[in-house]
Amino acid sequence: MRTLLGLLQLFRDYIVLTILSGFSILLIAQSDSAAVQVLRSFSIVTLASVQASSSWAAGLFTTAQDAEALRDVNVSLMEEVMQLRRLRQENLELRRKIGFRERQSYPLVPAEIVGKNLALGQNMITLDAGSDDSIAVNMPVINEQGLVGKIVATSPGYAVAQLALHRDFRATAKVKRSRIDGFIAWRGGEHLMLQHVSRTADIIPGDTVVTSEYSNIFPPEVMIGVVRSIGPGDGGQFSEIEVEPRVNFAALERVFVVRYREDPGRMQLEERVYPSSVEN
Repeated sequence: MRTLLGLLQLFRDYIVLTILSGFSILLIAQSDSAAVQVLRSFSIVTLASVQASSSWAAGLFTTAQDAEALRDVNVSLMEEVMQLRRLRQENLELRRKIGFRERQSYPLVPAEIVGKNLALGQNMITLDAGSDDSIAVNMPVINEQGLVGKIVATSPGYAVAQLALHRDFRATAKVKRSRIDGFIAWRGGEHLMLQHVSRTADIIPGDTVVTSEYSNIFPPEVMIGVVRSIGPGDGGQFSEIEVEPRVNFAALERVFVVRYREDPGRMQLEERVYPSSVEN
């Protein structure tokens, strides 16, 4: 008991202050006088200001952390870009040393489709660009999705393109994963056929099909479509491979003509040695 009385005597000032402060807060909370309302408003504004300041300081700290993280990501991406540039330069140097030609990029001529002929398998389109725009027969036609077709006729202001969904269309092709060669043709319907591929070839549904480097009309690695099904061919030696085109031919409105010209010397030599080439 003496110890308790001693503690109360020692901290009596603090105990009295706490009791009076609590009593004052209780009176302020229950009072509706004008002075008390002013004091209450002042207290709320002060508390809100303190909270806003603390939130701003915390947000500033978080922003600084985010900025540091973004700087780290930026540095990492810059290092990757520099490494890719070095690898590309090394690849070009190696290709030159072993005699490979550097791959070229070809200029594109944008064109809008102003006419379509989709009757009886004669799937052709008319473009609003022609020979005046340096467009010539056998130039490839593409869009952002992949291979559309090729030019078959021109005039100064217009050109007619044969779609890949044309009964006479042919293009050498390659399965990108396994590098298996074949050629693309159309036999009706919405899909293309990858033909002249052995039944034992390493091809599975989902494989990507692109134009091959053996074409004298189309540049290599142009997207054609995706393998959807594989079945036995009529003769038994080859597979029947159905390819879903990447291009949505029903919604074509704008295309690009690739100013890619065949090599006349190669064309003459190949026509003389094997004139029955399947590619038009």
